[in-house]
Amino acid sequence: MLEEVKYLGVILDSKLNWNQHLQKIIRKAQTTSAVVRSICGEKWSLRPNMVHWLYTRVIRPSIFHGALVWWSKVMQKTTKIQLGRIQRMACLAIMGAMKSTPTAAMEVLLNLTPLDLLIMAEARMALYRLHILKQPGASKTVAGLLYIWKNVGDPILDMRSDYTIPVYYHSKIFSVIIDWDDWRNKDPVFPEDALIWSTDSSRANWGQGLVFYA
Repeated sequence: MLEEVKYLGVILDSKLNWNQHLQKIIRKAQTTSAVVRSICGEKWSLRPNMVHWLYTRVIRPSIFHGALVWWSKVMQKTTKIQLGRIQRMACLAIMGAMKSTPTAAMEVLLNLTPLDLLIMAEARMALYRLHILKQPGASKTVAGLLYIWKNVGDPILDMRSDYTIPVYYHSKIFSVIIDWDDWRNKDPVFPEDALIWSTDSSRANWGQGLVFYA
């Protein structure tokens, strides 16, 4: 019997305690953070804004992957401590601060929200997208991994969305009529609801042009 399986980048263990998945993303984030920090030397280094970009746009999103599934893990104190170490490494690399600088102070100065709160927020937004698609079902009946539904609150679920259901028209509702005699006339007559398209030189070695007239 398999103790764990990896599906879409998320490690599912037999007990669904998410320990293996958490350790994987922590190792990956720590390795990447260490590489970035090693580049930041005294004589030559990446600019602080570049290190900040690498953390917020590369390292942090990789941690959030699949948050809707394993979000409950961040409720544990040990998980918050481990995630805090990752953010601390990033803060030190960005600011070049002393090792004794408090993490909370650096987070405030850099406007970085603690990772456990961001993971919860990512899970809520994923749930909101499912709500727009009408997937989870009634909030009173949802349990298990989607228990976060009960922690979201009505204001978020009541937000309007610009999501639109795509509609595909496979039937051809128009016709193309090419009458070269009309184009040769100086003043051709076309129906009022017609769309007139013409091309300049049709196609040449330099490319092709297009003119639209309605």
